[in-house]
Amino acid sequence: MSESCCSTSHRPPATRSCPVSDFRSKPVEWSTVAALAARCVPPRQYFWLCEDSDCDVVYFGEDGTLLGTRDVRVIPSFKGSPSQNDLVCYCFLYSRQDIEDELKASGDTTIFERISAEIKAGNCACEVRNPTGKCCLGGVKRAIQETREKSQITQEP
Repeated sequence: MSESCCSTSHRPPATRSCPVSDFRSKPVEWSTVAALAARCVPPRQYFWLCEDSDCDVVYFGEDGTLLGTRDVRVIPSFKGSPSQNDLVCYCFLYSRQDIEDELKASGDTTIFERISAEIKAGNCACEVRNPTGKCCLGGVKRAIQETREKSQITQEP
């Protein structure tokens, strides 16, 4: 499914390496960074997202601004060691544990469909709630598949 709940506007140019870990990082909108900053909102500029799990930096700006895990409202699930409590959907607060619980209880999960319905109703805000600034549906689909494989839970016919 290729639904996207989030519109994209002006993106920073290309990828850049994180100044701390040298990890190749993707551009992210200033509005995402501003919405997730726990303290002062950084000045408008281009920002990149460091997804290196071993690096404390979450966002870095073209002027040298660094926002680490202590500087954001929500610690992204890709930072640190993976956990079942990691969110896979930041708008509706679904975690890997929620997926696993549904799969164990019924052999299936409707989380993907529930999120899709909320998106269609215009109730998502991934561009400011998801640390990547992107729609979560692809990640949710991967998390469901990974959880099924890990738990050996297959969908009932």
